[in-house]
Amino acid sequence: EADLIVIWGTNAVSTQVNVMTHVARAKKNRNAKVVVVDPYQNPTAKAADIHICLNPGTDGALACAMMHIAFRDGYADRTYMDKYTDVPNELEAHLQTRGPEWAAKITGLTAAEIETFAHLYCKTERAYIRLGFGLSRCRNGAVNVHAVSCLASVTGKWPTKGAGTYFSSSD
Repeated sequence: EADLIVIWGTNAVSTQVNVMTHVARAKKNRNAKVVVVDPYQNPTAKAADIHICLNPGTDGALACAMMHIAFRDGYADRTYMDKYTDVPNELEAHLQTRGPEWAAKITGLTAAEIETFAHLYCKTERAYIRLGFGLSRCRNGAVNVHAVSCLASVTGKWPTKGAGTYFSSSD
């Protein structure tokens, strides 16, 4: 039920046919946009509307820059964070120096690519992130997963049907 589907760190075309069935339906029925965040030009990236081709293992830096933009540009849902998260003010302070220029040096993306992706995500109420195992398979994998999973909390997307972040297809 999302209007923006972010497939982050997984080649769903090859490994998750059920996910891609829902993606195809969303594209057809609601003209949903699909963004793939992956360092490889895999079949899922080729099927996406936008491919964010970052350096391997730099997903956390991209997510931090996106949260920086959310705070900076007024997309952070402070009411939601005050009710459902801990230390949102400390997070905002931590992200002050983690803007798109900072992340561009790490991720291999341009600052403009990061800004564009962040604004697309922040402005789309029903934005859904489907996390895969790919971004966790590096020495800082847990940090990457944690940073990406914070995006829906910073922007207050969890209460919206068709939005949020999902990692596993298991019960």
